[in-house]
Amino acid sequence: MSIGVVFDTSALLAHVRLERLSAGELVGEVADNGDLVGVPALAVLDALAQLKQDDRARLERLVDGDSHTVVVLPLTSADVLEVHRVASLIAGGWGAAQAVVAANRHEVLLATTAPADLGIGVVIHADDVDVLS
Repeated sequence: MSIGVVFDTSALLAHVRLERLSAGELVGEVADNGDLVGVPALAVLDALAQLKQDDRARLERLVDGDSHTVVVLPLTSADVLEVHRVASLIAGGWGAAQAVVAANRHEVLLATTAPADLGIGVVIHADDVDVLS
């Protein structure tokens, strides 16, 4: 299985908070294609800090390793400097920076609810971003 889309922190939060039906639909579409949704480790950490109770429990279940649709993307030594460079250019923080790097590396769309935080046109092309409605 390969990565079919990368969720940034905002898309991950929308999904686990059940705020955007489009996030769940995208997960389903990616799974139907035989691919996985990649969630950067730094986005998971950013999201955990913002969640409580049921939402946090949903995220924990999603990333505990038993999911057949979502995989946590590790922060590798090969990506550390690039994530740092991207983070210095965007407003979205570490999770969004790792998401940009991962989407570019895997050559897949980056799903977000906060496109203004991604440095579109600077570190990622607008055509490579899927804004969840």
